[in-house]
Amino acid sequence: MPGLWRTLADLVGFWSVSANSGSPMRQTAEKVAGLFRHAGIADVGVTRIQHESRTSAPLVYAHASGPKGAPTVLLYAHYDVQPADASKWTIGHPFAAKEVQDGNDVRLYGRGAADDKSGIVMHLGAIRAMLATRQPLPVTIKIVIEGEEETGDSVLDAYLADNPGDARFHADVVVVADTGNVRLGAPTLTTTLRGIVVVDVELRTLDHEVHSGMYGGPAPDAFMALAHMLSTLHDPETGAVAVSGLTEHSHTWPPISEHVFRTDAGVVPGVPLVGTGTIEGRLYGKPSINVVGLSGPPGMDKPTNVLCPSVTARLSVRLAPDQKPSEAYEELCRHLTEAVPWGLTPKITRVGEGGGFVAGSGRYREVIEWALRSAYQMSTVEQLGQGGSIPLVNAFRAANPLADVVLWGCEEPRSNIHGNDESVSRSELEHMTLAEANLLHAVARKETTP
Repeated sequence: MPGLWRTLADLVGFWSVSANSGSPMRQTAEKVAGLFRHAGIADVGVTRIQHESRTSAPLVYAHASGPKGAPTVLLYAHYDVQPADASKWTIGHPFAAKEVQDGNDVRLYGRGAADDKSGIVMHLGAIRAMLATRQPLPVTIKIVIEGEEETGDSVLDAYLADNPGDARFHADVVVVADTGNVRLGAPTLTTTLRGIVVVDVELRTLDHEVHSGMYGGPAPDAFMALAHMLSTLHDPETGAVAVSGLTEHSHTWPPISEHVFRTDAGVVPGVPLVGTGTIEGRLYGKPSINVVGLSGPPGMDKPTNVLCPSVTARLSVRLAPDQKPSEAYEELCRHLTEAVPWGLTPKITRVGEGGGFVAGSGRYREVIEWALRSAYQMSTVEQLGQGGSIPLVNAFRAANPLADVVLWGCEEPRSNIHGNDESVSRSELEHMTLAEANLLHAVARKETTP
């Protein structure tokens, strides 16, 4: 663990922001490849995936053969991270890992410490544990570490969806280390993921800025038109998504306490939750729509008395796990086009999309749960959904229809992934690395036990 902890801190220092073309993506990928090579995986390299007219970010791919006839386990994580504003972090710098004592535990703060460089280090630790015995690998291992998961438009995802027969990505068990436990220390398997559609909505009303007093009234302000459109996306009474055609998914998830949810989400006291139904149903099975980017009006640091000539909002639409993103996109476009005021015509651009996921019950389900229980020394494993999206999981499922797809990781609620002061628990990393090492051995034993 001391070595893994230092490795994670080192990886946090790589500014691998996939949204910024100038970030050191190649250096990060080479660093990750070197870690697995040094651990004993000889066949590892950095490549790129070509799909149609696009080329992926550097992709780490490794392969190590087990005995003839042994099952194959594919280990997935991603090294790219979300952008971070250092001025908003209260603990350290986003790209300089900071260790903080947390009671009997320790947390490591930094962008990507949890999402998802902890997943890379989990895989690395499990491989080291297997090879430390100096015995041959009991299973065939494939490792896929990509650099575009956070973009919402992964080339690997699109490629695999169109090329499910590519044997490089075939396995009996696919482990996606990019989720986490329902709470710290509570072993959890993710059973559902919401899908996603990301669109940019643009309105243009003037060819330049004009004085808000001299022209305000007759001249249409693009931002006010956009605000009108956005106000129609939710029911004004309940806050539920009001776009007809966006579906809901019926599933049984463990109940979520309102107090726990409000605390984890940081909901201000006195502010009600929105939507209808149970909290877990709203979070895992129903759609949500949020503005995640905005350009047009000046910021509050430089307010100006002018009309806004053009505005663009990026909408992130989370979908029910079983809704097709293409259908959701069409319904969203229809709603926005009908909602635009004053005879304007919006420009709607699809930025990215990905399908949701509903787990099945495959032949390795029992050993998967055993691996978690034994690592945490607990008798039960939580089964819950995730409100987030990992589009590539759906492509992995399509390429491996009979495989068990395992969704787990170190990203428990206190990790605050994508937010300021992102962090990971050392005890969580230790337990989840042990769980994965347990799983690799248990998958092999299942095949050799009479």
